Amino acid sequence: MKTLILFYSFFLIHPLLLQSQTDQAVKPISINYMEMGNNKSDSGNVHLKYNDIKVATRFYSDAIKDYKKAIKANPSIYIGYYKLGIIQTKLKDYKNAMKNFDKAVAIDSSIGSIFLERGISQFSQGKSKEALLDYNKAININFEDASALYQRGLLYAARQASKLAIEDYSLVIEIQPKFENAYMKRGIIYNSINKDYVLALIDFNKVIELNPENNDAYFWRGKTKYKEEDFSGADKDLSRFIEYEPNNIDALIIRGACRININNNAGAISDFDEVIILDPKNIVAYMNRGLAKGGLKKYKEALQDIDLAIKIKFDYSPAYINRAAVKFASGDKKGACKDLAKADGLNNEKAYKLIDQYCKDGN
Repeated sequence: MKTLILFYSFFLIHPLLLQSQTDQAVKPISINYMEMGNNKSDSGNVHLKYNDIKVATRFYSDAIKDYKKAIKANPSIYIGYYKLGIIQTKLKDYKNAMKNFDKAVAIDSSIGSIFLERGISQFSQGKSKEALLDYNKAININFEDASALYQRGLLYAARQASKLAIEDYSLVIEIQPKFENAYMKRGIIYNSINKDYVLALIDFNKVIELNPENNDAYFWRGKTKYKEEDFSGADKDLSRFIEYEPNNIDALIIRGACRININNNAGAISDFDEVIILDPKNIVAYMNRGLAKGGLKKYKEALQDIDLAIKIKFDYSPAYINRAAVKFASGDKKGACKDLAKADGLNNEKAYKLIDQYCKDGN
């Protein structure tokens, strides 16, 4: 550890005065570079949270200097290499991060957090096999390491091993019942992979209970409510999300679809207008805006929109079904059945049922 010692030299000074000044002079002042690096690292994390990458990088660079000084002062302690590796991972300097994690492991292989952080660095490089080995080592050292279990869950989810991911997220929640992200990630799997919307809603409700400001949870809960056909509830949640992220195309499209289902066609048209401004070739927006205009009996405008969708992607079968719905509403049964036949030719199962229901002789 570096110390700073001040020496004072005087001639012919009273002995008592000399003793006092000497005592004060030789008192060491320790500089804790590890602590300084931690402070700067924390400051970098704060700036990174608010996407201030440039300022965060400056703080991280200062932290690296301090950790290197700490290592130079005491190269036999793992913590300096470990801290340095974490910052280098954040800066995507994976090559040097791995070197420092390896050094930390060589000094002390009983610290699970070293394997955890090395695993995060491995996973960030796309080395999922190596990352899994490190996560498993961290968990073997401490079976209740919620962070390691959570990271392993993320890895399993990325590998589309949804069952294993759910098991890890559930263990995390058992260990730390307020681990917000574990509920969130598990809910997303329930929604997107397992199609278990009841369990997904339970998880998203818990996330919002733990953190009412988690805007993403409102999006996912709204999306889940839409699939459960709770269109009013979905509209409310998605509106909360869009208030803070007005340019999110997925949220606008789903809310627009909700509004069609609750007969708020004007509101739906407004949502699809916004989507088309953001993405002028979004076929779903044109198709559904056409359906909403049809709901307002603006059949000519409705067909123009759906025709645009088909022009962008001629083999998109849902567009033919929506155009058929508008034609039925406008009294053009022949044209509607022709569109359903096109959708059926594109292997749309719904089209076959609609043909049987509306286009057979006698219907």
